Amino acid sequence: MKFPQLSALLFLLYLPAVFANKEIPIWPNEMSGNNKFINFSKNPASNNRAVTNVDSPEMCYVPPTGKNNHSAVLIIPGGGFSYIMKDLEGLDVAKILSQKGYSSFVLIYRMPHDGSDVNRNNAFADVQRAMRLIRANAANYHIAPNQIGVMGFSAGAFLAANVSNNPDVTNYPAADEQDKVSARPDFTALIYPVLSLKDGVTHVGTRAAMYGKAISPEVIEQNSQEDRVTANTPPTFLAQALDDGTASPQNALRMFDALRKNKVKVELHLFQQGGHGFGTAQKQNIPAKNWPTLFSDWQASLVKH
Repeated sequence: MKFPQLSALLFLLYLPAVFANKEIPIWPNEMSGNNKFINFSKNPASNNRAVTNVDSPEMCYVPPTGKNNHSAVLIIPGGGFSYIMKDLEGLDVAKILSQKGYSSFVLIYRMPHDGSDVNRNNAFADVQRAMRLIRANAANYHIAPNQIGVMGFSAGAFLAANVSNNPDVTNYPAADEQDKVSARPDFTALIYPVLSLKDGVTHVGTRAAMYGKAISPEVIEQNSQEDRVTANTPPTFLAQALDDGTASPQNALRMFDALRKNKVKVELHLFQQGGHGFGTAQKQNIPAKNWPTLFSDWQASLVKH
């Protein structure tokens, strides 16, 4: 005789620990919950939290609520590396993607600061490690291991582009068997991105946090993400507003040109309105609010082909 309720209980008991806690530490022997944040929202019913200090890099897991499309997205919020916009460019995005069938993982990463090599490499390492953890545990999340992408916002887009252009460079010594898995995303989304380090295009504060104020022309040329694109860069979705006064739309345009030259699949959406940091734009009655649907339609087309 079968006991459906007992079977369900046993399933829950043996479900991997990552499902029991939405906050997933990404490094061994690490405890979550030590990170500091402030809440910009004055409405208690609507959070707009910004993480100001990260002692414990982690992922916030949001499972699909719609029909599972077996795709996953590592979401990297921005904040100019002064803070991480956990809700606006993280959990709010994850909720919408969840309705579209995605498994989302919002990354709370160690931020670059003052151009320090150590802090910059820590950020790169956190992104790589997170990608590898998702892929290594894909079966547990009912994710196809070849349908795992990265989505970065503003400064977070620089980190997303970095792991897309140089996925397997050594940023840290292997911590365990999971680090043998590739960190290369299968697709990339860059939303109002900071990608270039070049004068007149970059966001100066983000650049200074990454590489310092006294940045050399050589570092600019070697690390501007549009100049690091290769034929191995994943298919990429770009979205930005033309009235973005923080990150020039040239960031998206130059990346688009580089991807085209390298014959990488790419889709670009330039919206007339939106400014910088519009997040999901769901509360704004402007066309930019449609970018999550445009993204999901584009990503689904990659799977079909």
